[in-house]
Amino acid sequence: MTTFLLDTNILSAILRKDATVEQRLRQAIVDDDNLLLSVVVYFEIKRGLLKRDAKKQMATFEYLSNQFAWCDVIVEDWELAAHLWAERFKRGKPIVDADVLIAAQAKRLDAILVTDNIKDFADLGVKTENWKVR
Repeated sequence: MTTFLLDTNILSAILRKDATVEQRLRQAIVDDDNLLLSVVVYFEIKRGLLKRDAKKQMATFEYLSNQFAWCDVIVEDWELAAHLWAERFKRGKPIVDADVLIAAQAKRLDAILVTDNIKDFADLGVKTENWKVR
C-alpha cells in the first residue's frame, strides 16, 4: 500500500474531470492506497471555488474531500517548512508557503506528493509523482 498526498493542481484536475488523473485515482482506490488531503490543499481548493461561486464543483469537492484521510499541519511540519523555505531562499529559489508546507507534510508522512509541478518540489527531498502524465 502506497501513501499519496495530492497537491492542489491534481485535485483541481479531478474536479475538472481530467481522464488521465481520474484513471490514476481509480487505480489508487483499487490498490487500496492511502489517499491524503492536506488542510493546505483543502484551503486552496475551497477558496478558489468560493471565489468563482462554483456550486457544482463545490458539491463534488465536498463529497470528494470526505473520501480522503484528513492531514492537519502539525508543529513538526511548520518547523521543517521554515527550514526548507530558508534554505531555498538562500539559494535564490524562493518557494510559496503553501508548497513548502505541503512538502513538509509529505516528508513527515513518507508520502508521495502527487503534483503537476514536480520541479517546484525537486530539491526538497520529497518523493513526487505526476498523475497527469501517462
